[in-house]
Amino acid sequence: MRRTALLFLAIILGLLLMAPALMAQPPAAPAPQWLPVPQVPGVQYAPELSGDFFRYGGQYYHSQGDRWYQGPGANGPWKSIKTPPAAFYNIGPTYFKNPPGWAKGKKTGWGGAPAPPGQMKKMERGGSLPPGQMKKLD
Repeated sequence: MRRTALLFLAIILGLLLMAPALMAQPPAAPAPQWLPVPQVPGVQYAPELSGDFFRYGGQYYHSQGDRWYQGPGANGPWKSIKTPPAAFYNIGPTYFKNPPGWAKGKKTGWGGAPAPPGQMKKMERGGSLPPGQMKKLD
């Protein structure tokens, strides 16, 4: 009885150790399509990836929230960096899934105006009144 239990235990242990090797490996992810970012020479982005991934100067960059990471390839390894390359500050918010703070301020209003139409009125009148108060002046 004891011998059977030890044999059973050895078989179970062997199967557990071999299980990772027996399981099918997931297929490799397809390489992302890199597209140029207009108006920013040398910078490319991957629109179909779920995060913000860029390619520039032979390096890869990824942002998560307010943190930036740099790596030698699209799969890393990633190391944290303090700031992205200077060229990245010219990338418009439409090329980010989650734009960093400095890119959010690049929005424009109708016809390329520096602000949306309601805010343009406010700016023309000195900009000191809250938007709800602007109607009282009309």
